[in-house]
Order: sequence, then C-alpha cells, then structure tokens
Amino acid sequence: MLVTPSPDALQHPEWLGVWIGDTRVAFPTTSIHAVFSTQAQGDHASFIAPLDVQVHAGVPVFLMPLADWLPLQFQSEQPLDSCPDRHPQGSWVVAFQPGMTELPAHMPSVGCRVQGIRGPFRAGAEDGHVEMDGVRWPIWTPRSPE
Repeated sequence: MLVTPSPDALQHPEWLGVWIGDTRVAFPTTSIHAVFSTQAQGDHASFIAPLDVQVHAGVPVFLMPLADWLPLQFQSEQPLDSCPDRHPQGSWVVAFQPGMTELPAHMPSVGCRVQGIRGPFRAGAEDGHVEMDGVRWPIWTPRSPE
C-alpha cells in the first residue's frame, strides 16, 4: 500500500544522491537533465580517447570527472569528503541542466560518471546536508550566473 506524503513533506525540495567511492553528493533534481545507466569502459579506453562521451536518447552527453565539474558549476557549504578518482568506472551517468535552464531534449549536455544513485527523495536542508535513510548527503547547488 502506498503512503500519501504529508503536505509538509511535499514542500521540501527534491534531491538526487550520487556517489563515487566514499564521496557522496546531493543535487537538486531541477539541476539534472537526465540520469541513465551505461556500461563502464575499461581503463584502456582512456588511453585511446581521452574524451568520454555517451549518447542518451540520440544526443551526446560530454562527461567530465565529478571532482572537476563540481567546483566549476556547483557550490556547497561542505567540502568534498575525499577526492574521487579522476577517471571513475561508474556505470551511471548524471547529465546536468546548463545554468538551471530547461535544456531542449535534442541539445547536448555535460555530465559525470558516478558509481551509484539514490533517490530522488524529498528532504529539508540542514547545515548544508540532507538526510536520507540515516545517511547525510552534502548539498551541491548550481552556481548563480555572474
């Protein structure tokens, strides 16, 4: 039986948790264009072609390491727990909306390869974190355009 959430729970923003190794990050779902699973390529592929690109719904998603993408496009009150591997072998891809604008379905986007996804879930932010199932996820929100 499905439980209807309380009106208070619906007022909280929706988040998507991602992780690479011990590093956990929560993004507002409004900043995400797509999430999809893919087969991770072996280490030898990075020596052949340093450009990591996946195709989702016929549109290219250009991939950057999460540790490189976060400081460029997102901000947080919390530092990264640890520096994730620069070339993670995660089987999930998170593609982001550029500048919090709705991206047309046919436009390329930039994303990051991650090892796992949790959510989406609703939670209120507290001290730069949201909590889901007893785990604290540091919040990273898009930077405002300057």
